[in-house]
Amino acid sequence: MTQHWSAVARGLTPYVPGEQPKSDNLIKLNTNENPYPPSPQVLQALRDAAGADLRLYPDPNADSLKQAIADYYAVTPQQIFVGNGSDEVLAHTFLALLKHARPILFPDITYGFYPVYCGLYGIKYSMIALSEDFQIRVDDYLRANGGIIFPNPNAPTGRLLPLEEIERLLQVNSDSLIVVDEAYIDFGGTSAIPLVARYP
Repeated sequence: MTQHWSAVARGLTPYVPGEQPKSDNLIKLNTNENPYPPSPQVLQALRDAAGADLRLYPDPNADSLKQAIADYYAVTPQQIFVGNGSDEVLAHTFLALLKHARPILFPDITYGFYPVYCGLYGIKYSMIALSEDFQIRVDDYLRANGGIIFPNPNAPTGRLLPLEEIERLLQVNSDSLIVVDEAYIDFGGTSAIPLVARYP
């Protein structure tokens, strides 16, 4: 099958997922999985929802889901983009919003898919070194760029960038898109969602 790959696919360095432990007595934090089983009420709700219409395509706009998410996070449904998991949403973000003449910036120690997306979509990028204590140094991002993306808290370091520092990035980079990937925000820290209204 590899003989049919495009030149772009051949040139990619594949993403290598983190090691998956074989032991059942470990809590895996590297996959953002809840160590506890679902509530019996959730399981019952799923069984109740799996009626005869389960075979039908869902609403392509996911309007009900967007409204529920918007209500939960106190934003508008127009500010919500849904996909089949965060990797698909990130792929759309890279392709639609981060491909410009200037390189995008992201930390050198971070989510391993960022450079893969850049290679796949032909996006120029520059990886910025973290500080000795594995923190993102905002001053290193205060330069011309085609966009900035970073997880907060960063993965795999777990270091959180305070909202004040994110806001400083937004103020200085007013002509660039700043993507704060909050896949792990529920482990600790304050979401940057309130900044969206101030920096549309």
